[in-house]
Amino acid sequence: MNKRWKILPENESITTLLQKDLKISKTLCSILAKRDIDTFEKAKHYFRPQLTDLHDPYLMKDMDKAVNRIIQLLKIRKKF
Repeated sequence: MNKRWKILPENESITTLLQKDLKISKTLCSILAKRDIDTFEKAKHYFRPQLTDLHDPYLMKDMDKAVNRIIQLLKIRKKF
């Protein structure tokens, strides 16, 4: 299966503003801007998320099976 990358255009003004506010490399600021992180507050939220911001791990396929397997192995004290 072939996948195509979608290269987003760079917004120089946002990248420069982020670089000035965050004092980090221009390359990293460009990546952040392409992820719609265009303010100091959004960057802070991105780099230091709260526990409530994380996705529910049970949305992953077969997570319940993995949890049950880990519990089963812990009960018999087997290394995995």
